[in-house]
Amino acid sequence: MKKSIFAALALLALTGCATRLPEEELRLTRERLDKYLFNEENLTQSEMTIMSEYLLRLARMEQYMIEYRIWNQPGYDKIEKQFMEDCERWDKKLEEEGKKPSPYAGGSMEPCDRNLKLVDFVQKRIDELKTKWLAKP
Repeated sequence: MKKSIFAALALLALTGCATRLPEEELRLTRERLDKYLFNEENLTQSEMTIMSEYLLRLARMEQYMIEYRIWNQPGYDKIEKQFMEDCERWDKKLEEEGKKPSPYAGGSMEPCDRNLKLVDFVQKRIDELKTKWLAKP
C-alpha cells in the first residue's frame, strides 16, 4: 500500500495540486469526490463502488501522511512506543470494522456500504491523530 501512496502523492505534486500540505490536498480531493458520489444521480452501482474504494484509498493516504508527520516530528522518540502500540490497536480495530456485517450483505450495495463506513472510521482516526499525537506548531 505504501508504494501506491507515494505514487499518488507524486501524481499530486506533478499536477501542481500539492500547494498545501499533502494530507490537506487529499482531504479536499476526498471531499469533492464524496460530494460527487452523493449528488450525481446517473452513477451505476459499479461506479459508486469504484468511487467508494477510491475515497477509502484517499482517506488511508491522508492517514499515512499524518502518521509520517508524527514519525518525523521533534521528540517522536519520547512517544514512539506508545504511538506504535496505539497504531497496532487501531489497525486491529480497522480490521474488525471491515468484517462487521452490512445491512446489504450479499447485495451489490454491500462493497460500497462497507467502503463508506470504513472511510468514516478512518476519518475518526485522522482526527484522533491530529489531536492526540501531532505536535502543535
